Amino acid sequence: MDVIYRYDPFAPLSLPKIPDSAAAIRRLVEGNERFSEIVRRMQLRTLGDDAGTPIVIPVSPISLGLPLYQGAMPSQAPFAVVLGCSDARVPTEAIFDQSFNDLFVLRVAGNVLGAEGLGSIHYAMAHLGENLKAVVVLGHSKCGAVTASVDAYLSPEGYTDIAFTYALRSIVNQIQIAVRSSAKALEDRAGKPLSEIREFRSLLVAVSVYVNAAVSALALQQEIDQAGRKDPKVHFGVYDFETVRVRCLPETGKGTSGLRAAPASGTDLVAYATEVAKTFLSLDDAVRDFNCMLTMQL
Repeated sequence: MDVIYRYDPFAPLSLPKIPDSAAAIRRLVEGNERFSEIVRRMQLRTLGDDAGTPIVIPVSPISLGLPLYQGAMPSQAPFAVVLGCSDARVPTEAIFDQSFNDLFVLRVAGNVLGAEGLGSIHYAMAHLGENLKAVVVLGHSKCGAVTASVDAYLSPEGYTDIAFTYALRSIVNQIQIAVRSSAKALEDRAGKPLSEIREFRSLLVAVSVYVNAAVSALALQQEIDQAGRKDPKVHFGVYDFETVRVRCLPETGKGTSGLRAAPASGTDLVAYATEVAKTFLSLDDAVRDFNCMLTMQL
């Protein structure tokens, strides 16, 4: 399998303009589709199948965000802000197939929104506002920070190791909003206590990952609205390790890939938690177990 980055020194040195939020989100979604296709073909080739024709990706110093000549420094011009998790297996630019200078990235365990992260986003909007067209919160499946928050919820007696560490406790506490909302949504949809639901711990982690991304997206959208800005709009999604796709709902085979607009209110957030819980509970046991299986701890 060949992935070829091709530079044509005679090609025009220009970048396509991203006019609005919809175009920015479309570029991120299309980038994730390219990334997942490269990974899919690589996996096929590893297993001995034909990986198809070479993938040719045209590049230039401009598209790579690099200086045109030695000593030059390109202006900072990202088209989107992304708040993601610190997990080393979730490299933001690679997942969206974007290059240098395309994204203004913040990464913190559990993709939670703290004062420093919020300050960085305010800086980006104040100084890079003309270029920024979207803000994205990116969670990921099997998140260790979410798992720790779920365990603190299910077994409070085991929370003491975290409780006396302020920095770690602040992350876990913020995620509790998503965990409690997800637990209630699961119980309401299943019609029985959480502990009576099959593989309830893994299921609660899986649902909470999606809801946690939506919580941060809602908080960010409110911050932008309170600042009196109409743009950029906030979207969110979850990177799924198995499919290497960014999704707004669990894998169902019904077009759940992509990014979703932030909930507009607490009511919308509750409705989304219910939608995620319903989707997971509707999966066959084997599919659900595969989606929910935990692979790491914080």
